[in-house]
Amino acid sequence: MTSSLFQRIAFTALFVFFTFQFIQAQENNKWFVLNSISETEFRNALKNNYNATYVTNIEDSAKLEKAYFSISKTYNNLEKKLAEEELCKTPRCLTSFKAYYPTLNLYLFYILDLHYEKACFVYANTNEMASKKERFRGSYGIMSKDGYWIGLERQDCDNSFQFEVCKVSEKGALSLFKYDLKFMDINPNEETPIFWSDKNTIDIAVREYDRQADHFKLKYYEIILHKD
Repeated sequence: MTSSLFQRIAFTALFVFFTFQFIQAQENNKWFVLNSISETEFRNALKNNYNATYVTNIEDSAKLEKAYFSISKTYNNLEKKLAEEELCKTPRCLTSFKAYYPTLNLYLFYILDLHYEKACFVYANTNEMASKKERFRGSYGIMSKDGYWIGLERQDCDNSFQFEVCKVSEKGALSLFKYDLKFMDINPNEETPIFWSDKNTIDIAVREYDRQADHFKLKYYEIILHKD
C-alpha cells in the first residue's frame, strides 16, 4: 500500500468519525438540537435578540460592597489557593462586578479561574447569593430576558465549545446541563459571538478547523433548547 493511499484512507476514516460525532451532537441529544444557520440569519437574529437588558455601572458603591461581602462567605478552597498564588490576601482580587439586570433583580459577578471566568449571581435587593456556593461557566456569558444563562469554560484548548446553561430566578440558580461540542470553538473575532435569539434558542458564531485546507472555517449555529 502506497503512502498516499494510506493517507487517503486514514483521512477518510477520520472524516467519517468526526462527521458521526457531529451528527450525534445534532440529532441525539436530550437537551438541545444543534442546527447550522447562515451568517445572514445569525446577523438578522442579533438585531432582534432576546438578551436581558443590563447596566455595567452602579453609582451606589455601598450596594456592591454588600454583594462582595456575601460572595466572600462562599469562597472555596480552590479559590483561596489561587488567590494565594496570585499573592492576594483573599479571593476578592479574583472577583469583579460585571452586570446588573434590573428586570431580573440580579447582579452578575465573575470569579477568575486559571483559564476562564466563573459566574455567580447575587439578588440586587437583598444582597443574598442567588447561586449560593455554586459557580457556573461564565466566559462569553449571556443572560436571556427570562433568566436563562449560557456561559463557556475555556480551559487551555481551542477545539471544544464547552458550555453550560442554567436558570436563575427568585428560587435560586440551577444548572440545567453542561455540554462540550467537540471540533469547534467560539469565534473570538466576532463582536457578539453568543446571544439569545428567542426564549429557547441560542445563536453562536464559531470556527471549525478544516484539516484538509489547514485553516479555520467560520460557521454559525443555533442551539434550540428542550426546556420541558
